[in-house]
Amino acid sequence: MNVFNHLLRCVDCSATREPSVKDLYCEVCGGLFKVEYLDPPDGMTPRLPMEDPTRSNSLGEGDTPVVLLEKTGEALGLRSLWAKFEFMSPTGSFKDRGSVILTTMGRDLGVTEFIEDSSGNAGASLSAYAAAAGLNAHVFAPSSAASGKLDQIQIFGANLHKIEGPRQAATDAAEAFVKERGLCYMSHNLSPYFSEGMKAASYEIVDVLGGEIDHVVLPVGNGSLLIGMVRGYQELLAAGVIVKIPKFHCVQAHAVRPLVAALNGEQWSYHDALPTDASGIAVSKPPRLAEMLEAIKSTNGVGITVPEESLGAWQKRLSASEGLFSEMTSAGAFAGLERLIESGEIEHGSNVCLPITGSGLKEPLKVVG
Repeated sequence: MNVFNHLLRCVDCSATREPSVKDLYCEVCGGLFKVEYLDPPDGMTPRLPMEDPTRSNSLGEGDTPVVLLEKTGEALGLRSLWAKFEFMSPTGSFKDRGSVILTTMGRDLGVTEFIEDSSGNAGASLSAYAAAAGLNAHVFAPSSAASGKLDQIQIFGANLHKIEGPRQAATDAAEAFVKERGLCYMSHNLSPYFSEGMKAASYEIVDVLGGEIDHVVLPVGNGSLLIGMVRGYQELLAAGVIVKIPKFHCVQAHAVRPLVAALNGEQWSYHDALPTDASGIAVSKPPRLAEMLEAIKSTNGVGITVPEESLGAWQKRLSASEGLFSEMTSAGAFAGLERLIESGEIEHGSNVCLPITGSGLKEPLKVVG
């Protein structure tokens, strides 16, 4: 019999249930769940939901470097600009932090086959961790996803289902397949376990930099990194390790901006979504939008959008000046940082941290003049 250190609590009605990777929605109100631990935080070790963390399905994720980008920070007028090199994770993106938790929980709870939908990085990551855990994965992804990400899904042995149309079409197809086959839908967007893995990034930043960071700027699609990192900082504050939480600011492409629109009171629908090179955040209907809003507002952060031309421009700038080849999604976060400084939301002389969430090696290179 499994003995876990947590329960699941509905984010809408607060009903609770036993740990599960199969039951994604609250039976009382239909809301999603979050992980709630039975013991309080106790310092610099993040709480994890697995039955035995020493037996996790790890591929060596986490503890990514925190590096000072001196030239870029100076050019932007910052006291310091630190980058968290999440692209150095085993499959090349921050998603590995969530995949290890989700696949370990799935394995411990008896799952042998599951379904996932993704714009690319999460599907590639879950495919790798499924292979390591001996699980059979079905990954639904847009046929337009970057070829490097689709190649990863296939080489790790997952069943790749390429779906024509926008990102949402892959989710719709996955949900239909779940009903048809009766398999476990281990959606990284819906499962409460995926964002739990992201908390450790905050612990690692504090371990290196202490509490000196004033602002965290990150690209946001489905919001697992945002939700998890804010939760990590909240745990550190509750444990007395830090005295304040930095402001978290979200960056989205202007073409797909559900969170920024909601923050700014703008009328925007997923029907308004347009194509964007920031494929990692091209999420028009994020299921945890309310939690994302709360995460930003609780830290007094803001949301900002960036135009398409800024993505390639910043990708080229980072490569040429810092030797960093990030994917377009991460380059967009730097474009957002620049706009936040220009608007005065981030003051000159601030200390900023920005996760570089994925590697540019996964995407075809677009030539920027």
